[in-house]
Amino acid sequence: MKLGWLMIVMMLLSFPVHSDAEVADRIVVIVNDEVITLRELNVTIDTFVKKIEKNYPGVPREKIREEVTMPILNNTIEETLLKQEAKRLGITVKDEEVTTTINDILAKRKWKLEDVKANLDKEGVSFDEYREMTRNNIIKGRVIRREIQSKIAVGNEEIGNYYREHRSEYEGKETARLRQILIPVPENADADTRGKMKAEAEDVLKKLKGGVPFEQLTLQYSRGAAQSTGGDMGYVEKGTMLPAVDEVAFKLKVGETSDVIETPLGFHIIQVLDKRGGGAKPLSAVRDEIEDIIGREKAEKKYADWMAELRKRSYIDIRLK
Repeated sequence: MKLGWLMIVMMLLSFPVHSDAEVADRIVVIVNDEVITLRELNVTIDTFVKKIEKNYPGVPREKIREEVTMPILNNTIEETLLKQEAKRLGITVKDEEVTTTINDILAKRKWKLEDVKANLDKEGVSFDEYREMTRNNIIKGRVIRREIQSKIAVGNEEIGNYYREHRSEYEGKETARLRQILIPVPENADADTRGKMKAEAEDVLKKLKGGVPFEQLTLQYSRGAAQSTGGDMGYVEKGTMLPAVDEVAFKLKVGETSDVIETPLGFHIIQVLDKRGGGAKPLSAVRDEIEDIIGREKAEKKYADWMAELRKRSYIDIRLK
């Protein structure tokens, strides 16, 4: 059973923080025996604010900061708690494990190391920081497997009930599981504005082809409901999307990524994760998929409960004013 959604969330919370502060302005949060400084928090907030300002010119900077500050602060607290829990459990990751993980990613996606480094450099992230982010993701994944995944079970009766209740989803519909990066264009935008947004979308596609993870680019550039899930739109039925997107989505093969697609809404980049053809599928053919769906639903609730309990038994003093 997989916990893909959870790993995506963890990756999004692992944005590298460039801490060049010699002296912190002041402490804004104490998490058990660790502190988060105002300077550290501002570096992370500024990274997000710049991306949002780029996509939504004209939105007041202070309004953006006001909206993102508390979500980012809470993410930072949870990130710190997860690292502390890993330390308590004695979970560590050796340098060679990090190297192996990165090499596996490069091989699987057919990326070249020099291209990845070049794209990281453009994003203002050093390769050492990328390695550390990878190490943190591995550590957090192990904490999650130990504290959550190992305690989740999906029974045959649950699988059978789900199949009966959702049978229509496995019959006669051509669907595709997609993820999307959407760069929307403001209403009544002039040709110049639209041209700039298209150029931004082309740049995002170039970064994607150069090795920057889809989920990372979704967080940085995409807008819409699927942003919080790494761009995952779930299974979409043919004929229910914008015609230009729909046409491309059902021509792509599983694993393929589109070029930039232009619609009245904006500019889209989509990737096909899976496809379901027409006709009914027997339970045996979709058993693993259903087990994964039920498992993810259980894991989401269990993770929320686990993190709430972890926060409850931890000393957290928020001094942000």
